[in-house]
Amino acid sequence: MGVLTKKPKTFEVRLNDPNKLVYASGDKVAGRVIVEVSEVMRVSAVRLFGIGCAKVDYTKGKQRCREAIDYLKYEEVLRLDHQQTDTDGSVTLRPGNRYEFMFGFELPQAGCLVSSYDGKFGSVQYYVKAVIEKSGQPYAECKQYFEVEEPIDVNTQELMLPVTGAKEKKVTCMFIPDGSVSLAGRIDRKGYCEGEDICINAKFENTCSRIVIPKAAIMAKHIYLANGRTKVFYEKLTSVRGDHIISGMCDIWQGRVLRVPKLKPTVLGCDIIHVDYTLRVSHISDN
Repeated sequence: MGVLTKKPKTFEVRLNDPNKLVYASGDKVAGRVIVEVSEVMRVSAVRLFGIGCAKVDYTKGKQRCREAIDYLKYEEVLRLDHQQTDTDGSVTLRPGNRYEFMFGFELPQAGCLVSSYDGKFGSVQYYVKAVIEKSGQPYAECKQYFEVEEPIDVNTQELMLPVTGAKEKKVTCMFIPDGSVSLAGRIDRKGYCEGEDICINAKFENTCSRIVIPKAAIMAKHIYLANGRTKVFYEKLTSVRGDHIISGMCDIWQGRVLRVPKLKPTVLGCDIIHVDYTLRVSHISDN
């Protein structure tokens, strides 16, 4: 018997519906593993794995913080239809042929998965991995990633409630009191979807000697947990500014629009990664 020196000519995972960009709990992930060889290959097994894993990896001081949680673990040995196998289950693949190993499995039901995520210090990834084994040992592997989104109902009673807030900041100049800047704001509800407009109602008052500029921003808050430590990372996604407010004046926003940009759903239900979005209304000094 000749010694195999080449990897398979073709070895890839293809999902049945290439136009399906996002999967959800309970969906079926189906496709085929395609293999073509350049020389005769005796394969003991073609093994398929469905994998979903959340990972956190960052450095805090001198400590490397890492954590991982599995959300999907599926495994099966694939068989070829109408292909003769040896008594030990092995199959011989020959050049000039195209071999397709079919597969299909269902994702766990709602509550068992978390949405896909790719962040600065962590990720939640789902993929199908195929492994060719020779003599019972892994010989070659390939992967196909897919996205999972767990839908969030923004029409629940809690997310339909309006949100209000107010704050006043005392200002000093060379340790001498210099008046204050105050703001009060309100939005109609707590939950929004991508592409929707957030209508901001707010009042900004400036009684200090400085010029201030009102602004609002949609912020993403990423929380990573590993080795008993927590890392928080903020990201500004989009913002809007108002007109300059001189001393003794105020500015009123009546339905000032800030559109929700394209973004991933809030990441909930993950013990090591949490992502949520907030509207931050504030002001900055122009001098």
